Amino acid sequence: MQLTIPTICRSVQPAVFHDTRHPCRKLNATTMGEGMASTGGEINHVSDTALMVAACRAHENELEDAFARDPFAERLAGERGLAILNSLPHAGMMRLGLAIRTRFIDELLLEALASDPISTVLSVGCGLDTRPWRLDLSSNLRWIEIDFADMLDYKDRLMSGETPRCRRERLALDLNDPAQRMQIYDAASRKAALMITEGVLLYLPAATVDDLAAENWKHSGITHWISDITTTSFYRALGDPGAMQFIRHVRATDALTGEQILDVLRRQGWTTAVCRSYITDTGFARDRVLRMMGDDTPTPPSFAPDDPTGVHLFSHQ
Repeated sequence: MQLTIPTICRSVQPAVFHDTRHPCRKLNATTMGEGMASTGGEINHVSDTALMVAACRAHENELEDAFARDPFAERLAGERGLAILNSLPHAGMMRLGLAIRTRFIDELLLEALASDPISTVLSVGCGLDTRPWRLDLSSNLRWIEIDFADMLDYKDRLMSGETPRCRRERLALDLNDPAQRMQIYDAASRKAALMITEGVLLYLPAATVDDLAAENWKHSGITHWISDITTTSFYRALGDPGAMQFIRHVRATDALTGEQILDVLRRQGWTTAVCRSYITDTGFARDRVLRMMGDDTPTPPSFAPDDPTGVHLFSHQ
């Protein structure tokens, strides 16, 4: 019997820090500062999800069989991130799902850098990601972190004593603003570049996702794009179609489903070069899942054979 991983994609993800109840308004320093200082477990705006994801990585880092290690995650998560994580109803499966996603993105990124002459990585909506510090990257690689200034400042303050392994740069902007998005493409230039949107697209207004997919390859050398996709049918097969309801209030009112995001990217000429499937490529997690489930091993869900849920490396010709 193949063991799939129930609720592995039941994962809140780092995002660009829009107040998505008002999608064109960014969080200001006051609201974000209040969120960082709070010790409660509520998710009040999308900046809270970055803290929670860092808390998941911090927990993973302490495990002997960690799927990915992040020695900086605990300091970035802080008490607030841990409180948010611990308040969630399925925190254990959340930690597992995010650990798998982190491992898949790490693998696809390093494989792409090893096989293609990529000079720049653009981490869009980077949140509290620490790949510039924790991965074995070339010192000549440009790594541009893109987010709102408040989040970048928070990370810079806590990481000030650490040296990135690549040429890290930062770019503060609002993804919903067309003129500001052009700054991304100008920074990338026409040299070969790879873009990462880890857990970002599901929060954005539909028009922003469409524009980003249409513009990035036209105005720059971005020909590779790593992003995660989780479909409605995946959640339905798990018996939990409302799995993302607890972050609904911090998503754009017209935010897209995973299958809609994939349709947008394909319509704009992006094709999947490699996919790490959350359904078929998670055998390495089997032992941990069995330990978590104990004697209560569920019947494997019935997923559609062509369900694209997972982490994709897209390419554009």
